Amino acid sequence: MASSDLHRHPAWFGAVMGTAGLSLAFYQESFVVLGEAFEVTAGVLLVASTVLAVVLLPRYVSRRRDRAALALELAHPAQGAMLATFPGGILVLAVAWSLVGSMWLGSAVGLAVSAILAIAGAVIAVGLSVVWASVQGTGDSDLSGVNGGWLIPPAITLLVPVCIAPQMVAHPDYAAPLLVLGLAFYGVGVFLFVAVFSLLIARLALRPRAPAAQAPSMWVPLAPAGMLGVAMLRLTQAGTQTGVLPESAVTFGIVVSAMGIGLGLWWFLFALGDLMRVRRSGGVPFHPGWWGFVFPIAAMQLSLAVLGAQLADDVVQAAGLVGLVLLSLVWLLVAVRSSVAAVRDSRAVPAPA
Repeated sequence: MASSDLHRHPAWFGAVMGTAGLSLAFYQESFVVLGEAFEVTAGVLLVASTVLAVVLLPRYVSRRRDRAALALELAHPAQGAMLATFPGGILVLAVAWSLVGSMWLGSAVGLAVSAILAIAGAVIAVGLSVVWASVQGTGDSDLSGVNGGWLIPPAITLLVPVCIAPQMVAHPDYAAPLLVLGLAFYGVGVFLFVAVFSLLIARLALRPRAPAAQAPSMWVPLAPAGMLGVAMLRLTQAGTQTGVLPESAVTFGIVVSAMGIGLGLWWFLFALGDLMRVRRSGGVPFHPGWWGFVFPIAAMQLSLAVLGAQLADDVVQAAGLVGLVLLSLVWLLVAVRSSVAAVRDSRAVPAPA
């Protein structure tokens, strides 16, 4: 990629999503392995993802200076939806601070930082998704422009209920309205996921294969498939813990989690086959959209880990550990490729006029 294209690529905040997601994965698995090393790793990754978010923040805020260019970027069928990684990264950080941050700095600090990030992320996520949908809904787009990245703007709202659940437990007097708010965001994520996912299936069935560069977007559906279960299970757990919901409500969360995992595992095999086809035909050129491989796997791993903890089932917990190994390897690969690209970008010398 040209240096300017690499610098302005809208998917860079996917690195925050993936790194914070890996932090959550190590935190969750620390209860299974009972290893202090997992807790330390989760804390280090939380710090790294937070620093990364601060470093990348200007790349997104500065886009407001040129609204005409921003409008064109939003209208782009391949890159417009990737701007939603910005609020997505903020929301994953909010979840990580509520759990990993509370473990290291205490619940008062962790939940306070999480609340601030969750409010900011939710507001930006809703606003951006509405604007993006309005732009794409003009009728100018062709079905061939649909890709997995289109799931990012609507699906990131499924992260909001996961942010709300620990706040319900910490503030039981406000558990009822917080539960309603969490379910409202859950409804936005679920119904829009179904709508956009249907478009993606139609595109795959009725149009030629997407370019190799869009291969990472085929992994994005794993994220909402995993978050469907995590969000519902966390909300029902918090609801029963605060007395807002009956104990039997957790059963519904378990059912939704298992169904989401089933969809995710099926799509994992499908996306893996598509990736192997692309590799045989020349491979996937590197770009920051490669982070689209990471958080979707993290979402599936978290769904397995949370469900395994709820059921106290060795098989499901073992599957979560396998998912952590796979997630760590993919994160390491993408992180190394991203670092190399960033170093080359910083050393790039402008071509003479």
